[in-house]
Amino acid sequence: MTLRVVVAVFSVGTVLAACRDESRNAPTPTTYVWPDSFAFKMEYVAETRTDSAVVVRYEERKELRFAVREDRYLVWHDSVIKESLLGGRRGEVEPYAIEDTLPYYVTLDRRGRVSHSEPGCDPALPPCRQALPSALPLELARLIPRLPVWPAPRGSVWVDTLSYDDTQRPGGVRGMLITQFRVASDTVAGGVPLWKVTWHAERRTFAPVPGPMGFAEGVPVGEDGYVYIDKERELPVFAMWGGGVAAPANLAAVGVRGTGFRGRAYLAGSIVERLLGPPE
Repeated sequence: MTLRVVVAVFSVGTVLAACRDESRNAPTPTTYVWPDSFAFKMEYVAETRTDSAVVVRYEERKELRFAVREDRYLVWHDSVIKESLLGGRRGEVEPYAIEDTLPYYVTLDRRGRVSHSEPGCDPALPPCRQALPSALPLELARLIPRLPVWPAPRGSVWVDTLSYDDTQRPGGVRGMLITQFRVASDTVAGGVPLWKVTWHAERRTFAPVPGPMGFAEGVPVGEDGYVYIDKERELPVFAMWGGGVAAPANLAAVGVRGTGFRGRAYLAGSIVERLLGPPE
């Protein structure tokens, strides 16, 4: 993976920002129309820095695929590429996480809510017991905004809370993701009307620890992002997000300030993929 991939993380925002504003042309959607199969192509970058240098850089590319199985979706990751660069040295390929290799069964409603998610594997197998049930719903929260019950005028705000508990799994925590959504604008790209939703999310986690309190609160993580929704297909077609977290005390003591991250995802076969053109 090269630097041009990282530059591309921001290029689509420039393309869509240049599109024509059509704020009053269509009502705001309140439901999605999910096809039998679809996929998101995703890119992600994280950098841990001191005041003057990048200590660790991590890059990831993958596809997230959906296919109907009876009354729910089978969801899995495909074409996963992970690479890290430590202290200016040559990049190294990173191993897959358990969640990269297992399929999930997911129930996704028309407002974008994941009402059920479970690994599609034998619970008796060790990898299946290690997979975190919250991993996929948290990933989808960046790509699929929860839509309001009623059409929302521009500037309206609504809030969604995703609570989860993975404490029965090794390394799992209890937590919540609180996301505030706002209607930003409507626009047109390549003749396709799009609806833009911006969001701000705060994630709080609580890890089990010995003692009377039972749980210790982790460092809160904030993120900001936006999603473009195709009004004709009634599907999210492009998402961009970013955030950061301060370094823990042991790293701050040696000059590390924190880690910043950013990413994007776009719907395969959408107007956004056509605007991007073929991969380089």
